[in-house]
Amino acid sequence: MKRILFLLLALVAAPALASAQSVPGMPPNVVLVVREEIKPGEMPAHEREAIEFVRVQRKANAMLGPDSRDGRLAMTPVAGNENEVMYLWPYDSFADMEKKRKASDALATGAMRADFDALPDARLHVSQRDMMAALRPDLSYNLGKGVDAPEARYMSVQTLRIKPGNEDAYWTARKRILHAAYDKAGGGISYAVFQVRGGALGSTYLIFRPLKSLADLDTNTPAAARTHMGADRDDWDKVVDKSVTLHDVSFYAFNPRLSVVAPEFAARDTASPAYWNPALTPAPSAPMRRPARRHHK
Repeated sequence: MKRILFLLLALVAAPALASAQSVPGMPPNVVLVVREEIKPGEMPAHEREAIEFVRVQRKANAMLGPDSRDGRLAMTPVAGNENEVMYLWPYDSFADMEKKRKASDALATGAMRADFDALPDARLHVSQRDMMAALRPDLSYNLGKGVDAPEARYMSVQTLRIKPGNEDAYWTARKRILHAAYDKAGGGISYAVFQVRGGALGSTYLIFRPLKSLADLDTNTPAAARTHMGADRDDWDKVVDKSVTLHDVSFYAFNPRLSVVAPEFAARDTASPAYWNPALTPAPSAPMRRPARRHHK
């Protein structure tokens, strides 16, 4: 069966974004993170294929009840791998993941089989990694007090890997020192920590911070937080040096053309509710010209 159909059956089990994130500013309990690496120069072609999937998914949602509709947020890098697309599929729980998978399977092999079989073959991928992760409210910071996802245009994503046996010490120090520094700095920063349960090495965590604008990165920077650590700064550095084996930071822009959201989700973006439901016009047939870059020998 065509690869994009396999993605729907094997991966898509998310409820509509409105049900998985019904409280403004709050993240879902479980998220499926799908990272697709696309062949260089094939991003426009991939977007055309992905748009066809969005059309079919919207039709499927119209046939499903509110509790069975699927949704995803699509993101492309601002700083990171330029050939990557990231999808976030929200779930109420892992049990909900299984339930929605069965609902999608029933449509794709029954009433909408012809629609899914007609989707183009997705042969533009170099690789794909799927991770299932669960929200850790106890490790997150200021949940529900930051940017509501429908109003965001960017997302900061940190991948953090902690050395086994050091997790308790790291998170205890992070809450005691780093969170206290953010409290002193002010600025309304908020982020959600998810612990990866499958699809990556153990002790891997994902930290998501929605951003209304890249200008948000001008405040609450790591350097600014360090200035508020005072005498605890050396202790924090020692804990990080001992505990952290990987800390990767990427910034993404949301792509509403490749996203599928519920009307209730889009309506929460009061400034621009139409942003999340753009017309699905074909993508350009050739890559956009990029600014010339200086090559260093």
